[in-house]
Amino acid sequence: MANDSNRFRLRHDEKIIGYKKQIGKSFFFSKDEYAWSGAGLEYTVEDKFTGFFDNNRRAIYAEDIIEFTKNTNVKFALILYDDILEKFQLIDMSTEDAILYPWYDFLVDNPFVFKSFHFIQRKL
Repeated sequence: MANDSNRFRLRHDEKIIGYKKQIGKSFFFSKDEYAWSGAGLEYTVEDKFTGFFDNNRRAIYAEDIIEFTKNTNVKFALILYDDILEKFQLIDMSTEDAILYPWYDFLVDNPFVFKSFHFIQRKL
């Protein structure tokens, strides 16, 4: 598989239209993450892949809301990517505080499943 830091979910605003990955200097695009092509897709937003999959093997990207399936102090969390710091942040949805425990350790230590897309929740 390509370097996970070079994998993205592509959107036109709130609508997911496909995926992009980079291998070497080449970019490949897919509408379903299975069939890849060099033919580009038109998009307005890239959501960076975290490198994690949930308990159901669904890829988790920035702007995803996840639900923890075991007892933790956090029930739902939002994953954000900070372009300036070039790192992911995990936000507790009930308090809107960043989870200061290294986010990747928190995900490894606590089973979770994909719940929703943050970009569609903002309109509610």
